[in-house]
Amino acid sequence: MRRAAIVSPVRTPSGFAGGALAALPPGRLAAAAIAGAVGRAELDGARVDEVVLAGPPGLARLAALDAGLPSALAGFEVGSADGLAALIVAATMVHAETAAVVVAGGVHDTVPAETALAAVDPAHAERLAGRYHLTRTESDEFALSSHRRTARAWRQGIFDAEIVPVVAAAPDELRHRTESAVPHLVGRDEQSRADVSTRALTSAAPLLPDSVLTAAAVSVPAAGAAACLMVAEDRLIDLALEPLAYMTDWVAAGTDGSMPAVAAAVAKLLSRNGLSFDDIDLLEIAERSAVEVLALLRHFGRHDLGAVNVNGGALALGDPGLAAGARMTATLLHELARRGGAYALVAADSAADRGVAVLFESSAAAPPANTPKGARFHGLRSRRSGRHRA
Repeated sequence: MRRAAIVSPVRTPSGFAGGALAALPPGRLAAAAIAGAVGRAELDGARVDEVVLAGPPGLARLAALDAGLPSALAGFEVGSADGLAALIVAATMVHAETAAVVVAGGVHDTVPAETALAAVDPAHAERLAGRYHLTRTESDEFALSSHRRTARAWRQGIFDAEIVPVVAAAPDELRHRTESAVPHLVGRDEQSRADVSTRALTSAAPLLPDSVLTAAAVSVPAAGAAACLMVAEDRLIDLALEPLAYMTDWVAAGTDGSMPAVAAAVAKLLSRNGLSFDDIDLLEIAERSAVEVLALLRHFGRHDLGAVNVNGGALALGDPGLAAGARMTATLLHELARRGGAYALVAADSAADRGVAVLFESSAAAPPANTPKGARFHGLRSRRSGRHRA
């Protein structure tokens, strides 16, 4: 089975309710991400076999056309709360040899912030906090860390490689009530804030009486889109494409609700690839709430946050819904390349009792071979000599 390579993963900035990006139709955001992924790879759009998009029905084809791709593309839509479904479907197409180049991504238009807590079950979060002995202080500190890491990533230009600016019109309050909408380029996450303080987090009221979790440690919805090219390994040389990584394996699994939603998926994924949690150089875990991330790490005996969501996550950027999986993948793989790591893992929950985990292997750690069509990839070696430890 030929491997699926990830090429030019990109994302739009994230936008908050009432901001410039939230005023755009989701098709515009999706088209920007698709065009960005194809354009940065300098690939002729005619070489794209299909577009797989997690988003509203009927949007995949329209977004592909708006991005300048051929009208022959049908557009393939998937719906999944974890946002990783589009990448999995695209990789499956490549593995099955039904397509060689697929654009995979997701898009989400934001909703009022008041509905944010509907995606989090405070009682479930408190059960996790009790089982894994998590405190209010730890939850607040993780949320603060997410904001600080995102602010640092912007200061250091880390996000430049993955961001695709979007042309938008300023919302009414930014146009000083004039009649004309002035187009401008949005190239930065609208929700990212460098001024979040410990005092602001510790003063937030708990969601339940005397509970660990507060609204400040829960992500809010965000508008945004993300996309990448999923390319068959044996076509990379012909197309002159340089991959960042290979999408090696993925697992969806459920739990009984007593443990983090993605714990079973992560454990199964690592086991069948002969890896341990410590073999993973970088982790990107969906930040639906601080408690859920911390509980997952405690479940695997990890207390060090140095390799987890190193450039922040949804607590700082907002949760882009169906674009979240592709957004996390873009951030993760660019960082993996910068650090020279070998393995990276994305984990996202689709409900309180189920989740998905995806394993990536760096292209630097496993140089692509000029594999003849029909040859099979026989799996990972459990360890690689000389690889960098993040």
